[in-house]
Amino acid sequence: MSIRLQLLAIALTTLILPWAGCQYARELESALRISQENSLHAAAGTIANALSAEASRVFTDVETGEPFDASQGDLYVFPLHGEPLLDGYREDWDLGAAPRTLPTRTGLAARLLAGHTDRYVFLYLEVDDPRFDPEPADGLPDQGGFDRVDLKLLRPDGAEESYFFATGAPGPTLAQSIVRGDDGVGHVTLAPRIQAFWLQTSGGYHLEARIPRTLVGSRLWIEAVGPAGARAGFMGADTSQGGRVFMATPGLSELLATFIGPGTRATVIDANALILGTAGALPRAGEEALAPAGTWYRRFVTGDTSVWPLQSSAPDRLEGDQVTRALAGHPAAQWLRANPGQAPLLSAAAPIRVGDHTGGAVVLEQPGDQLLELRDRALERLFNMTLLATVFAAAIAFALATWISRRIGRLSLAADGAIARDGSIRLDMPESGRADEIGALARAFERLLGRLNEHAQYLRTLGGKLSHELRTPLTIVRSSLDNLESEGARPDQRGYLTRARDGVLRLQSILSALGAASRVEESIKQAERVNFDLEALLQSAVAGYRDGFPAARIELHTPGDACFMNGAPDLMVQMLDKLIDNAVDFCAASGSVIVTLTRAPSRYELSVENDGPPIPPDLLGRLFESLFEHRPGAGDKPHFGLGLYIVRLIAEYHGGRALAGNRSGGSGAIFTVILPLI
Repeated sequence: MSIRLQLLAIALTTLILPWAGCQYARELESALRISQENSLHAAAGTIANALSAEASRVFTDVETGEPFDASQGDLYVFPLHGEPLLDGYREDWDLGAAPRTLPTRTGLAARLLAGHTDRYVFLYLEVDDPRFDPEPADGLPDQGGFDRVDLKLLRPDGAEESYFFATGAPGPTLAQSIVRGDDGVGHVTLAPRIQAFWLQTSGGYHLEARIPRTLVGSRLWIEAVGPAGARAGFMGADTSQGGRVFMATPGLSELLATFIGPGTRATVIDANALILGTAGALPRAGEEALAPAGTWYRRFVTGDTSVWPLQSSAPDRLEGDQVTRALAGHPAAQWLRANPGQAPLLSAAAPIRVGDHTGGAVVLEQPGDQLLELRDRALERLFNMTLLATVFAAAIAFALATWISRRIGRLSLAADGAIARDGSIRLDMPESGRADEIGALARAFERLLGRLNEHAQYLRTLGGKLSHELRTPLTIVRSSLDNLESEGARPDQRGYLTRARDGVLRLQSILSALGAASRVEESIKQAERVNFDLEALLQSAVAGYRDGFPAARIELHTPGDACFMNGAPDLMVQMLDKLIDNAVDFCAASGSVIVTLTRAPSRYELSVENDGPPIPPDLLGRLFESLFEHRPGAGDKPHFGLGLYIVRLIAEYHGGRALAGNRSGGSGAIFTVILPLI
């Protein structure tokens, strides 16, 4: 992994800070929820104690000896915010409740909904009876034969009154009652205080009625009756336990409003969990209270709420474990999971004591995020600062890694190019002036290259020094051998003298080879450039090689016309000497050496190829190095690996380059010198 990626990975470890922040936020959320539970518990208990002192005002004279049982005719009357219009429709009742189905024994289907205001009780009845039979002019309920709705009330003073609704044609109508005279004959009379509207539909009819609250006591029975005696309701059943009326306590909502603040809803329920009064409202989805600043990261800090029960609501009663426990006499609180578009809800319930028993409970509800808003705002700043710091640290680390990588890259490129193709060594390294570790590394490279340059300089001058130092001793030895031969030697001594003279000659050739590179370098420095015909020079030189190497078959191929270039002809001949000498040495006994000159658009290509063994591929790049020698066998002629090195020096002096390769077919080698045109 590169240094850049390593430093970037180190910088990314700062992301542990947001993770730690998330863990802290979860702990903080748990503590705040417990605090909110305790606070709401205390508030609910305070309100419950206050309402216990007002129990007679909270719980009216509804008979509570038996639990609420809708199947027996018990009726919950919903509070209405405004008086609906008597038109047979319930769209203006502003309730979320649907009409409840009345029991039937004869197949007649009916549904009832009841509501009240401060002055009236409203009844809405839907009856499925596709055949409408109007009321005759002199009809009585006990005679049957027409559609009607029977109503029986237990007035606040304890008196029972019976009424019925019937009409000859749909529209506004009044309740009717039967008054029996002294003769026992019943007569139908109107009850103008009880008004209604009869709406005929394709499947039956709707009846919407309005009854003054002064006429409604603790019980009410209603029943729909068809012309054939079909019934749906409670008046024909055993209603000794049913027909009770449950409704909100007047003034209780106003009383509750004095105990609560914004964002809290308080509800008082009776022992049947029916709503007696409510005050306050919960913020709706999208309002500020439910839109804290840090909602975008809540998914990372909010605990698991999947185990919470889902919020459930009924228009007439409260439900939930906290309600059940409170009605059993034990305060309780419960977190409720949010419905779509709603916030999580905290509900706390406290029992209201009436004497020695629980008469009901007060339930307080708050959005679960109210106390978390402050946390979210603080955590938003923490998260933003932490993430900004992480991004800043990653950017700084990436920039630093890029800067360090570039410095190391410059140093690496300088180290790769420290030794030039001509063998010269570059001693200065980039970054050596820095005081850090990279600067120390660059200075170490400079010291290493300095020692290497000293050694290279020693090797360059070694040949000249040896040639100079050994020339005098060789001259003495050769003159001594001449003197011995001139004085006469015995026949057995002449063999030794001959071998000694051969050794002297070989030493002389070795000294000449060692000094060749130095002489070439000096001659290159002193050479003068002139314009000359390379084709003519090759014709003359190859003719001399044919005489000098009679055993070799040397061929020449040229363009046939003049090939002018600017350079040193003597050096070109010396370069050609080395190539021909090398080719003849490696050429097979019956092989040939081919010299070819071709002209390209911007250069000349001079190649010398020979038959013989190919060059190993791993050595092709090293043949032009100084003092590099690779020959399969040893011969009498010494070799020091300077011939091709001299070829490279001369080619580079002329602005060209030397290449080595193998001939196609796997037999022989080819050396090519590329030279620029004039």
